[in-house]
Amino acid sequence: MVRHRLTDDQWELICSLFPEPAATGRPPANPRDMMDGILWILRSGAPWRDLPEEIANWSTVWDYFDRWNSDGTLARILQTLVASHVDCGEIDKELWMIDGTVVRAARCAAGGGKENDPEEPDDHALGRSRGGFSTKIHLLCDRHGHPLAARLTPGQAHESGSLEALLEGVEVTDHDGNPMPRPEKLAGDKGYRAQWIDEYLMSHGIQPVIPSKANEDRSARPVPFDRESYRARNIVERLIGWLKECRRILTRFEKTAKNFAGMLTVSFIHRYLRLMTD
Repeated sequence: MVRHRLTDDQWELICSLFPEPAATGRPPANPRDMMDGILWILRSGAPWRDLPEEIANWSTVWDYFDRWNSDGTLARILQTLVASHVDCGEIDKELWMIDGTVVRAARCAAGGGKENDPEEPDDHALGRSRGGFSTKIHLLCDRHGHPLAARLTPGQAHESGSLEALLEGVEVTDHDGNPMPRPEKLAGDKGYRAQWIDEYLMSHGIQPVIPSKANEDRSARPVPFDRESYRARNIVERLIGWLKECRRILTRFEKTAKNFAGMLTVSFIHRYLRLMTD
C-alpha cells in the first residue's frame, strides 16, 4: 500500500473545492488521485518520475499540480480550511509568531528561465547564504501552530526585511470573507529587533514581543518585554520542524519560486487536514 494518501475524512473536507472538469477534450483525471500523488511527492521528496504508477501517471499529476497552483485552486482550498478554523474560534487572536528558516536548494533548482511571470521574482528566491545555495522561508503562525502566511526570499536575505510584507500578505478570513483582525501581540527573536519594527507594529495596534539585544537598554524601548508570551515562541520553531519533515520542503528541488511556494501551500493544506481529522 502506498503511503501519504488522503483519508476518506480528509477528502470529504476538500472534495467539493476543485474546479469542474471541462465538458470537452480528454476525460479528466480523478482529483483525489492527483492530490494523493502531489502529497506523495511532498512527503517523500522523490523526483516526479518516481511517483508510483499505483497512484497515477507522474506527468498527469505534475500537470494538475501546475494548473491548480497557477489558477489559485490550492490557495482557495487552504483559505477555506483556514476559514473553518476562524469560524470555530481556533485561530488565536492574541498572539502570533514570526520566524525564518533557510532550506538548501539542490543543484537541479538552478537555471530557471525568465518567463515574464509577474508572480515570479527574477532571482527565483534563490541565493547564497552561509548554508550554501539556498532559499529562506519566512513564516507566520498563531499560538497554536496554525500556519497563516509564508514568503520566500533568497537564502541570504535578513528576516526583518520580510516582516512587513508577510503581515500585509495575510489573508485570514471567515467563510463570509470577513477579515480576521490583526493580533494583539507578535513574537519574534532578536533577528526582528529594530526600531522601525517596534514603530511599525505599534502603529498597527500590535505589541512587539521581541527581546532586546545584549548591548542595548531594554527600558529605552516603548513597551515592556512580555516574557510570558515570548515563552510560546517555540511554537513557530516546532512548525518549521514539522514542515521540514516534508522532504520536498526540507530541500528545494523546484526551479521556480512559484512552484516551491505551491509545495508550501500543499504542506499547509495537509497540516490543516490532519488537525481537523486526527
